[in-house]
Amino acid sequence: MWRFWLAITLLVALGACGGSNEYFLDKELYDRSCAACHGISGEGTIGPAIDGGSNTDLNLSDEQIAGVITVGPGNMPGFSRLTAEQVQSLVRYTRSLSA
Repeated sequence: MWRFWLAITLLVALGACGGSNEYFLDKELYDRSCAACHGISGEGTIGPAIDGGSNTDLNLSDEQIAGVITVGPGNMPGFSRLTAEQVQSLVRYTRSLSA
């Protein structure tokens, strides 16, 4: 029974933080797939920075960013194993980094 109330409490807390946990799911996927090269905040490490003021400000469309993620330019590996929804999640999250 305590697990039920814990789950309810967590759902209410998430709702108080903006109503959607989409951001947290996007961040989790980014952390697993991209952060090792692009940095935990998009600041760049092995790969280039993708945070504000970086190459992500080149007015790429969402479709172009999705293509970069899927195919991978240069030394970046392509992530063709990701579903379309996961790619869109990463597009949303990388947009949030450059905001």
